[in-house]
Amino acid sequence: MVPYRYATLATSLSLALFASAQSITLVAPGNVPEPGTAFLVQRGDYVAPAPGGQGVLFDYSATTPTSSLSYHWQLPGDLPNGAQFPDAQFALTNGGPDTVFYKETASGLERIGDAQTIFVGTTPYHFTTTYSNSMQELQLPYSFGSTPWTDLFSGSFTVDGTTAQRDGAISGEADAWGRVVLPGGTDTVEVLRIRTRVQESIPLNIGIPVNVSHVRVVNGYYPLWGKFPVLRTVADTLSAMGLVQPLHFTEWMDETETGIMEDTNGGLPMQLFPNPATEQVTVVFASAAPGNFDMQVIDALGAIVRHTQTTRRTIELDLSQWEAGLYQVVLTHPNGQRSVRPLVVAH
Repeated sequence: MVPYRYATLATSLSLALFASAQSITLVAPGNVPEPGTAFLVQRGDYVAPAPGGQGVLFDYSATTPTSSLSYHWQLPGDLPNGAQFPDAQFALTNGGPDTVFYKETASGLERIGDAQTIFVGTTPYHFTTTYSNSMQELQLPYSFGSTPWTDLFSGSFTVDGTTAQRDGAISGEADAWGRVVLPGGTDTVEVLRIRTRVQESIPLNIGIPVNVSHVRVVNGYYPLWGKFPVLRTVADTLSAMGLVQPLHFTEWMDETETGIMEDTNGGLPMQLFPNPATEQVTVVFASAAPGNFDMQVIDALGAIVRHTQTTRRTIELDLSQWEAGLYQVVLTHPNGQRSVRPLVVAH
């Protein structure tokens, strides 16, 4: 798997830009997952999200990890149960038995199936759901002030030879934007916070009929071009037979994935100068690995404005016709090495 890294502005640039910042907009293809990518996340105790609003500084720097796990965006056909979801374009796995299958539509990202394990008491029940009415998990494009969405969903699953129906609704909105300080860090990442709430009923037959009530509230902090939130708080609750089973946690991308810490462990050394730039910028990188390097420049809406494949180690870009603003330069080698650097164009 190729790790997918996010880049942030250096503190000296971010402070200057933050004063006049506006809500970022999540768009396709910038925020659409890429199969074949993986990222390490840290998990810690649940931290209640701060109130929403504009230009908020979300400070999670004091949160400490208690565990870690690796997420993978994969091609559904590469998974043992992928054939059950012929319309799926990508699947998210977490290194365990759980998998979520998605497709991209004109409205955004829809969950069309999943494989999950839930516990009733201490007994685990593993089931795979195919949604006849898919779940709209993320709308694209989307920004602060966009109309909140609500979507009904339904699907069928089989547990212990019994087929049942699960039905529910998801609601979502962008209730805040600003910058987030990740656990253990000091630098900030510009984010849009998306809050979703899922409520559903899951009937099980375990000798007697049991109806499981499921409520899941997620506050996800999405950066530009993020295929997954850089941080999210999850409050997940199952209720059945008078028992309430909460699973509440905070989860964030490891610093090696966000690019907040300078990438010195396997990345491609890359420099941009001058930066900020006006009419021209020179991209210089060094690597002993031979091959055809892939360089993309992505604008603030997630669109690729320049795509070059080259064996050269120095590239000059003419910026005279570019709009002023923030861009990202993404350099990738076929062996999986990658670097991402911010570029500010100021005319």
